[in-house]
Amino acid sequence: MKLDKKDKQLLTLLYLNSRASFIEMGKRLKLSGASVERRMRQLKEAGIISLLFADVNLAKLGFKAYRLYFKFDAIDVKTEQQIIDVFESYERTLWGVISEGEYDVLWRIIAKNEIDVENAAVIMIEKFGTKIVEKTIVTTTYQTYLAWNKALGGERHPELPIEKMGEIENVDTTDMKLLSALYTNARETTVNLAKLIDLTPDAVQYRIKRLTQKNVILGYTVWFDAKKLGFNYYKILIGFRSITKERETQFLNFCIENDSIVFLNKTIGSWDIELDIIVRDNSELHEFMREIKTKFGEIIGKHTFISAVEERMLNPLRGEL
Repeated sequence: MKLDKKDKQLLTLLYLNSRASFIEMGKRLKLSGASVERRMRQLKEAGIISLLFADVNLAKLGFKAYRLYFKFDAIDVKTEQQIIDVFESYERTLWGVISEGEYDVLWRIIAKNEIDVENAAVIMIEKFGTKIVEKTIVTTTYQTYLAWNKALGGERHPELPIEKMGEIENVDTTDMKLLSALYTNARETTVNLAKLIDLTPDAVQYRIKRLTQKNVILGYTVWFDAKKLGFNYYKILIGFRSITKERETQFLNFCIENDSIVFLNKTIGSWDIELDIIVRDNSELHEFMREIKTKFGEIIGKHTFISAVEERMLNPLRGEL
């Protein structure tokens, strides 16, 4: 699908607030609400929009984000599909990727403790143990989702609110059902949400307002398919050396301002920083890495990258419904 200027502006508005009404977005775009709805439907059908979701602060629910990386000795088409089946069947999967590079599989999950992580790893190992030659696990201390303005044009919007560990909020089963429904579809109407979780529309609105005030719901956004936008998606894994707090802050500020970066993770484990970037080709990838090494070469230690080949962006709270 060839995107025009209005399509790109619409995608940017969805990144900033995917729950905004068609009328509200139409006013910003100088289009009718019906025209905005039609364009959004076309973008979803084309696969450009992967998921319209509530940006839930999962740490506030007592979850930590973990990334499990696996290197296989060989992967055929059947094995790839079996791996994707694991992604989709495990209810705490947030993002699953078949990749090329340092690792063949990236599995991003949420868990409440290390036992849950171990159990998830066992699922993969028991199914593919004879083929897995390396396993790496890292946990996230904070992460932030950044604008796709390199693909969509326009200015570099501020990052969405940072997700990081903090005080856990007390939420009940009804709250969890509501959060799950909004993660599945941020644009679900209040009336449909009320039917789904057996509440009145007013009660649904009250709970959404309360969860937002408590920073459990940080906003509403969208995930795109980079390839459908004409870009390759890479994850850069970096281990620091001889780093000071000042240089780390400078590095993070550079990342937030860099148009190529769409996701930033600070981790504990084999890597210190993970940068998710979009580039058109290997030449742009090389330029990106050269810029980082030029500006921060003295703190960059071990580093590598993986290229996303096929991905599944899923609702990690889907088991709550």
